[in-house]
Amino acid sequence: MAVSIQSTRSRTDGQERPGKPAGRLKVLWIREPYLSQILAGRKTVEVRVGYENIQRLQPGDRLKLNDRHLARVQRIERYTSFEELLDQEDAAAIAPDLASQALLDALRELYPPEKEALGVVALEITPRRYDAVLFDMGHTLVHFDPPETAIIQLAMRDVGIERSVEEIGAAVQLVWGEYYRDAATATFAATPDHDRKTQLRLMRGLLDQLGLKADDEVLEAHEARIDLRFSQPGVMRPFPEVENVLAALQERDYRLGIVSNWSWNLRDRVAQVALDGFFEIVWASAYAGCNKPHPGIFFQALVQMDLSAGRTLYVGDSYAHDVIGARSAGLDVVLLDRKGAAGGPDCPVVGDLWGLFDLLGE
Repeated sequence: MAVSIQSTRSRTDGQERPGKPAGRLKVLWIREPYLSQILAGRKTVEVRVGYENIQRLQPGDRLKLNDRHLARVQRIERYTSFEELLDQEDAAAIAPDLASQALLDALRELYPPEKEALGVVALEITPRRYDAVLFDMGHTLVHFDPPETAIIQLAMRDVGIERSVEEIGAAVQLVWGEYYRDAATATFAATPDHDRKTQLRLMRGLLDQLGLKADDEVLEAHEARIDLRFSQPGVMRPFPEVENVLAALQERDYRLGIVSNWSWNLRDRVAQVALDGFFEIVWASAYAGCNKPHPGIFFQALVQMDLSAGRTLYVGDSYAHDVIGARSAGLDVVLLDRKGAAGGPDCPVVGDLWGLFDLLGE
C-alpha cells in the first residue's frame, strides 16, 4: 500500500523550509554491542556518570553516536548510585541481554567508586532512523528547460536537420528503452572511453530511428552539438525547493549523495547547477559500470560513504530504476511523483522534496 505525503511545507514559490534543528550537538561514544542495540531500538537508556560534559546535557539535545549516527536525548534522570538507578529504571532498557545483577556488576566494573560518586546519569536516547539521504539526479533534483526532446531538436536544427519533438521523443524512448532493457544484470567497463563509445552508440541509434544516416565524423558532430546545448546556462535547473531542502537536511546533519544513471559528465552537470557543495558523493552509472536498477551502483556508493544500507534512504522519480534498484541493495526508498501520476505503488510517495521531512520525522 502506498503512503502518499503531500507536504504542508510546500508553497507555490517552493521556498518555505522547516525551522533549524533545536538542541546542541554532542558526540557520544558507545561500545558494541550497545551501539547496535540502540540503533535497533532494543536499548533506549544509556548510563553515564556525572562528568562535566554529561552534566551539561539537556533533554532535546542532539547526539552523534560514535560520530556517525544521529540521536536525540529524550529524558535525563540523575541518581546517587547504581543501585538507585536500577530501582527506578528498567534494566532491559539499559542492557537488553543482562539481568539486573549482571548489569550492576558490569557498571561497577566500568566505573570504580570514585566515578560513581560523581553521580549516575540515565540518558533516554532515541536514534534517528536514517544517517544519509541519497538522490537520483534527473527529474528528481533537476529538470530541463526546454525539455530534453526540445533541446535535441534545437541541436539538430543547428546542423540543418528538422524533426518534430514528437518524432524525437518516440525515437528516444525506443533507443534508451532498449539500452536499459537488461540494466538489472548488465555490467560494463567503468571508463571514460567506454562511456564515450556508449554515448555515440546511443546517438547513432537515435539518428537511425529518425531516418538519418551519419558517418563517424557527422556522428561526432551531432553528439558534440547536443552536449553543447545541454551545457548552456539555465538549460538544466534545480526544482524550486531543491536548494532549500538540501540545506535543511545538511543543517540536520544528514549525509547526502547522488546516485544516478548518467554519463561521465555527471559531476560537471552537478556543478553546472551549483549543487556540488551539498554532496559527499556524486556517483554516476558510468563510474559504477552498471545502471540502476542493478544493485551494484548502490553498493559502491554505500561502501565509499561507509554507510549501512538499512540506515540510508534513497529518493528517485522512477519506480523501475529507483525503487526496484534501491530495494535490491537493501535501502529504503521514496518515490518522487511531482505530477501525481504514480498510481498506488508499494512504497512511500512524495509530491515534492519537502515531503521527505514528514517521512524523516523532522
